[in-house]
Amino acid sequence: KGDFCMKILSGLILILLFLGLTGCAIRQADLTAMTTRNVKLDGTNLNALSGERIEGKDSKFVFLFIPFGLPHIENAVDDALDKGNGDLMLDAVIYIKSWWFLIGQNTITVKGTVVNTLETTTH
Repeated sequence: KGDFCMKILSGLILILLFLGLTGCAIRQADLTAMTTRNVKLDGTNLNALSGERIEGKDSKFVFLFIPFGLPHIENAVDDALDKGNGDLMLDAVIYIKSWWFLIGQNTITVKGTVVNTLETTTH
């Protein structure tokens, strides 16, 4: 009976490892600057702007291979700009990640330095 339990436990561990590895991540783009807000860059010295690296995400659920919507880059960028209290993202990287096995998730992630151009505009 002990060998049978060990075989069952080993099988479950292998299945869980397999499920944990059923996903992918793709580095979709590297951008110098990106925003979803109206930003005036006239008179703004982008080199003088400072901010912190922020990550924004938009995710949608998948059930039995049926997606419940698609994630959008705009929502991920808005999430990052809101978190960083800014209006422009510099040195941005866009990732598309997904995982599934009966259930799953599709995610767009953006990472970049969020800055506020209104604080440094000179006229």
